[in-house]
Amino acid sequence: MPIRNNKMRVCYVLSYRCPEYVRTKSLIRALSRMLDIEVLKAVNKSRGIWRYAQTLWRLLTLRIGKDPDCYILGFRGYEIFWIVRILTWGRPLILDHMMSPYDSLVHEKKLIKEEGVVGRIIHSYERSILRSADIVLTDTQPHRLYLAGQFGVNAEKIRSIPVGTDEEVFKPVPVPLHRGRKDLFHVLFYGSLLPLHGVDIILRAAQVLRDSPMRFTIIGGRGKALRDFHEMKKRLKLDTVVHRGWVPYEHLPDLIQEADVCLGGPFGDTGQARRVITGKTFQFLAMGRPVIVGITGHDYGFRDQENCLLVSQGDEEALARAIRWCFENQDQLPAIGDKGLHLYRERFSTDCIKKILQEILS
Repeated sequence: MPIRNNKMRVCYVLSYRCPEYVRTKSLIRALSRMLDIEVLKAVNKSRGIWRYAQTLWRLLTLRIGKDPDCYILGFRGYEIFWIVRILTWGRPLILDHMMSPYDSLVHEKKLIKEEGVVGRIIHSYERSILRSADIVLTDTQPHRLYLAGQFGVNAEKIRSIPVGTDEEVFKPVPVPLHRGRKDLFHVLFYGSLLPLHGVDIILRAAQVLRDSPMRFTIIGGRGKALRDFHEMKKRLKLDTVVHRGWVPYEHLPDLIQEADVCLGGPFGDTGQARRVITGKTFQFLAMGRPVIVGITGHDYGFRDQENCLLVSQGDEEALARAIRWCFENQDQLPAIGDKGLHLYRERFSTDCIKKILQEILS
């Protein structure tokens, strides 16, 4: 039998192509800060198809050798849920379910039909894993309510925990004292150009501001989303918009610091967009940088022209007005960034995540 100490053993299980994903880091770091928790990890290292076997073998080894008290199945855990459920049988299983595959495929990407056979199968599968999990984690209150309503799950078993960010990488950097009004105003956005991001709204806002002394830097994207971006940029003749491919993760703080205002979004006005706070928004806030946020269906403490800039989703005119206000009020941006940092520490930080996890695990 495994030798016990006075700590609860919590095993974090993950099989994802990006094992260093920020959600993983945030939850594991929060768990590691609990003195009464011993964190065990069944996390893949490879990124290909073998990652599933790698994770499950490590999980089986830990189950036999350590017999954890509780398991947390990380992001995209729906892919291996039932195997993990069997291997952890008799112990509580917490499922981190930030993204609904049904909602993504049916409503966001519109790849399958809601009333079709495939759509019904995916819906039934997702409902079954949500009902089987002992606790379900998600990122926001609107997502919590969506999952409860869409899949008929008791809302009491669903808990929202902010994504947070990697606070060792994204941390406040003092603004140089000589930094004043700039004639060329720099606006930054990066992401995978998903529908919820609303990159088309950003491009149309850039078109509204095309005669202003501004430069937009858009980073990321691939496949059809990137091709659509370039086609629209060309069609709108946006010389003020510069695109860059993916940049190394550790270089993002430098780019954020150089920008005058950062676009957190989401701006896409989709169902998912109205339920999330983007990861980049947390990164900008944690660095104390001014950020423009798309209004969602819950009050998170964002206050327009106080700790951020708030805009309606799907509205390029509103986004353009917010960017223009930032350009015309550059002297107010450092204070907005400082208050945004305070909001992050108060509501979204690793310490906040730790408190929520402590309540759940108790």
